[in-house]
Amino acid sequence: MQHLTEMLRRALHLQQQGQFDEAEKLYNKVLKINPNHFDALHLLGLLKHQRGDNAGALGLIEAALKINPTYPDALLNYGTVLSVLSRHEEALGCYDRILAANPYSPTALNNRGNALSSLRRHEEALACYDRVLALKPDDAKTLANRANALRDLERVEESIACFRRVLALRPDDTSMLNNCGNTLALLNRPDEALACFDRALQLDPNDAETYHNRGNALLAAERHAEALACFDQALALKPDHAKCHCDIGLAHLALEDFAKGWKKYEWRLKTAAAKPRDFAQPRWNGEYVKGTLLVWGEQGLGDEILYASMIPDLAGHADAVVLEVEPRLVALFARSFPGVRVIGRGEPFPEGITAQSPIASLGQYLRPNLEKFPRREGGYLKADRDRAAGLRRRLSPNGETVIGLSWISKNFVLGQMKTARLSDFEPVLRLPGARLVDLQYGDTLAEREAVKRATGLVVERLDDIDNTNDLDGLAALVAACDLVVTVSNTTAHLAGALGKPTVVFVPSGQGRLWYWFHERDDSPWYARLRIKRQSKGQPWTNVIGSAAQEIAAVVREQKQSSGAPA
Repeated sequence: MQHLTEMLRRALHLQQQGQFDEAEKLYNKVLKINPNHFDALHLLGLLKHQRGDNAGALGLIEAALKINPTYPDALLNYGTVLSVLSRHEEALGCYDRILAANPYSPTALNNRGNALSSLRRHEEALACYDRVLALKPDDAKTLANRANALRDLERVEESIACFRRVLALRPDDTSMLNNCGNTLALLNRPDEALACFDRALQLDPNDAETYHNRGNALLAAERHAEALACFDQALALKPDHAKCHCDIGLAHLALEDFAKGWKKYEWRLKTAAAKPRDFAQPRWNGEYVKGTLLVWGEQGLGDEILYASMIPDLAGHADAVVLEVEPRLVALFARSFPGVRVIGRGEPFPEGITAQSPIASLGQYLRPNLEKFPRREGGYLKADRDRAAGLRRRLSPNGETVIGLSWISKNFVLGQMKTARLSDFEPVLRLPGARLVDLQYGDTLAEREAVKRATGLVVERLDDIDNTNDLDGLAALVAACDLVVTVSNTTAHLAGALGKPTVVFVPSGQGRLWYWFHERDDSPWYARLRIKRQSKGQPWTNVIGSAAQEIAAVVREQKQSSGAPA
C-alpha cells in the first residue's frame, strides 16, 4: 500500500512538471496492481485530457466516478472533458451534482456558466457568474466570462465595462488583453481592440496568437495589407497555426485573389472548428474521375447553398457525382441537379466512390479566377414550380408586387453583427403597393406584432410554410416573390441561388464575410443580387433607408410590367 502511495505521489509530481510520459507509466503500473484504484484512474484521466485525448480521459474519469461518485474534483474534471467534447448538457449534470452538495463552489458555478453559454443560455450563465462574483468580487476569470455573456446578450457597453474591470485587476495579463481585444473586435471597435493587442505584444512580443488576433482586428477595419503582415508574423512564430493560414486564405478571397485564397483556405480542415471526415478514397485533384466523385457539404446552410453553384460544372469532371448535404436541402438540390445523386448527411454512401472532396474545395479547380464564375441569370436552384405558382396566386391575386423580408442571422459567432430589427426595414415596409412577406426562419410573431402596433404596417407570415425546417417550401415562397430584401443570412443565399432579384445588407467589421468581397456591389456568385454595405457605426435603418429608392424602382417596374397602376 505504501508502495502504491509513493508511486502515485511521484506520478502526480511528474504530471505537474509536464513530464507526461513518465507520469503515465507510473499510473499504469498502479492500475496493473489495482485496476480499481480511484486516484490513479482519476489522475490518469486528467493527464489524458491535458494531452488532448479527451475520449480516453472520459472513460478513465467515468471509471473513477463509479468507485467514488461524489468526489468533487473528479466531477469537475469529468464536466470539463464533457464540455470539450461539446456534451454540455451532461456537463451541467456534473456541476449540478457538485452544487447540490456545496452551493458555494466557485469553480462549479463558473464552469456551469460556461456550459450554459455554450448552450446559448446566456441569461442563466450570467446568473452563475454573478453568484461567483458575490463570493469573489475580484475574480478576473469570472469577470471575463461575465463580459462575454453580456456581449452575447447584446449588452455591449456593460460587456466592455466588465472587461475594463478585468484589465484594471490584471493589466499585464496577456490572456485577458487578448480576450478583451477579441470582444472589442466582434463589437466592431477595432481601434480599441488593436490597443489591447498592442499592449499584449509589448508584454510578450513572441506570442503568435496575439499577432493572429491583431490581424483579424485589422481585417475588420479593412486594413488588409497590415492584416496580412500581422498574420505572417504569427506564422513566423508558429508555422502550423491552422486558423491563421485559413484567415490568410479568407483575406485573399475577399480581395478576389482566388489562386492564393483557395490554397490557404484548405487549412480550414485542420482548424479546431473543423469536423474531420475519414475517407478511404483520395481527395479529388481536379482531374477527370473515372468513376464516382463524392462531394460532401460542410460549414453552414448558406455555405452549402453558395458552393453548390459549382455542382453543375462537375458534369465534365467525373463519370458520376454524389452530393451529400444537410438533409433539409436534399429535395431542393435533387430537383436542381438532376444529373447528380443527392443524399442527406447521415445516409449511407453508395458503393463505388472513387474520389471525394469537401464542397468548398471545389473552388480551387472550378473558380480559380473571376472569369470562371458563370453568369446564371435564372440562378442554379429550382423551386417546386407548382408550389411556387400556388403561393404566387395567394400572395398576388391582383398583380401585387410581393417583397420577401429577412432580417436576422442565427450565426453562432457573427449573428449579432449581421442582424437588424424588423423596425429598421420601415422605409421598405412603407413602399406603396407592395405586399410584405416574412421569409425569416424562427419565431418572429412578437416582432411583427410590435411593428404592427407601432406603425400599422403588416408583414405577413404564411403559417403553412415552415421557414426553418421546410427549405423546399421556403424556396417556393422565395420564388413566389418579386424581390427579396434581407440581411446576410441563409435567405440571402437561397434567394440569390434561385435567381431572384435580391438586395442584401452586409455589416461592417468581422460580420462582413469574404464572399461579399471588399468593395463591389454585385456578386459573381449570384447574378441578380445587389450588395448594400454598412459603414462603421452606421445604424441599419440608415443603410436600409438609403436603398429604399432603388427598391421602390423595382416595385414600379414590376407594376408596369404587370399592367397594374403604379
